[in-house]
Amino acid sequence: MVKIIKIFEIIIFFITIPLLLIPINSNITMFTTLSIVALCCFFYLKYKKINLFKKSDLKFDRYFKEIFYKTIIVTILILIFSYFFDKEKFLNLPLSHFFLWLFILVLYPILSAFPQEIIYRKFFFERYDKLFKNKKILIIINAFLFSFAHIIYLNPIVIIFTFIGGLLMAISYSQHKSLFKVSVEHGIYGNIVFSSGLGNYFYHTQGLTLG
Repeated sequence: MVKIIKIFEIIIFFITIPLLLIPINSNITMFTTLSIVALCCFFYLKYKKINLFKKSDLKFDRYFKEIFYKTIIVTILILIFSYFFDKEKFLNLPLSHFFLWLFILVLYPILSAFPQEIIYRKFFFERYDKLFKNKKILIIINAFLFSFAHIIYLNPIVIIFTFIGGLLMAISYSQHKSLFKVSVEHGIYGNIVFSSGLGNYFYHTQGLTLG
């Protein structure tokens, strides 16, 4: 019975809600929904007495080193893709909207990446880990659901990028179990995407264009 309930939760939270947000096409509604769901997950974790952070999070260990090296590789690959995919928008945000770019660099990791990691890594792994006997299946399902959440943008580039990013972050979290580290990783990846010129694909651009 518990297993059925958890599967039902996954369908509601990770599939139904993103589908309902598609026709709304609103950044405000999207961030409001993200915040509400993240708060629900936060209160669940507090109720279960699961700490969001631990002292070892700030330790510069091998996981931070891995994030550093992965960031270099991801940056190179995204910049190459962005340049050949859409040369007109390549590095457009930092070059043409410098202060908006700085604003995004500061706020994206806090207001977007961190809430997403509470939901898709901390909560998901704590709540649904035992549903999947195979760790690899857990990681793939997690990456798929993370990617599926971005269906609201109706863009295959976004789906592909977020699935790859979801895999990287799910693998990282499964190794170190640190919300802080995976949020840093997520924030860096997101800022790279926005800086590269691909930001328009990861944002509802009505009333705002970065191009």
